[in-house]
Amino acid sequence: APAVPQQPPPLVAPQVDVAPQFARQPATSESPKERTASDGQSADTARQALEGRAKLRVAVLTRLHRGLTEVEGKMSAFLANPGRQGVVTLPVVLSESTVTFEWWKSANALPEDRAYLAQVLGEPGSVDDATLLGTLRQEVHQAFAEFPRTPQGLEARKLYDAVLQKYEAARIQPIIAGHDTGPLVEECTRLGLTCEKDFTRSLLLSPWMLAIAQSPDEGSKTQVMVAGLTLPQLGALVGHLRQLNPLLSNAQLRALLLRASTDMKLALRKVLGQQEVEQVQALARQLLRLQAVQHLTV
Repeated sequence: APAVPQQPPPLVAPQVDVAPQFARQPATSESPKERTASDGQSADTARQALEGRAKLRVAVLTRLHRGLTEVEGKMSAFLANPGRQGVVTLPVVLSESTVTFEWWKSANALPEDRAYLAQVLGEPGSVDDATLLGTLRQEVHQAFAEFPRTPQGLEARKLYDAVLQKYEAARIQPIIAGHDTGPLVEECTRLGLTCEKDFTRSLLLSPWMLAIAQSPDEGSKTQVMVAGLTLPQLGALVGHLRQLNPLLSNAQLRALLLRASTDMKLALRKVLGQQEVEQVQALARQLLRLQAVQHLTV
């Protein structure tokens, strides 16, 4: 069995203070106009909900910027002393589900935090868990959709892509989990809520990344994802392939894994099992022989 390559310090996304802490203060209100007490109360409640959602949106956008920036910073630091394995695994997922869980975890910990989250989302205090979580998911989804278009999001992505291109040039293949499989997935199942791939897919996915897929059919030629191995197992395999063929570029390595996890006759993707692992090792050796012959004839 291939030796597990040495891993860098874990790039774990920090847990952050959640909605009840980021702005537990009375919502600002304009001068009241003449209206009935019930109308005024209703208008105040609606306005507070709008203000609360706006604050939540800002908090999620800030969280995404910090998460992407921290990963980029730690990857840059590792690049200064990468070792010899030619592979690095990043045990961190930044997805709608992981960010939602940070807020949901706090809401479940303290009744006053749950009440405040309900207020922020414009839900009654008696709201059930499934409805509250569903509303929270919608708000987080909107923030994720907005983030790539914000100046901060564009800049953070530019820096992140730049460091990945440095890894490409250095022939060090970064590997990530393409999806979150953490506690919120179980919580959604318990509450009868679906977990679509977009909800659990990591924001860290990039064409220069190799990723663990949720199912064999996921990924493409430009975004290579493979199913059937854990993150450490795929890291070990890539490290072993580098040992078998030190001349492999990152692009060649991803192409070999894509080929080994594709049924060429049926044109279907498949799980990377023992047979496929042996096949990709044979392909790496075969490519090395071709590269050696090419080198000799040049």
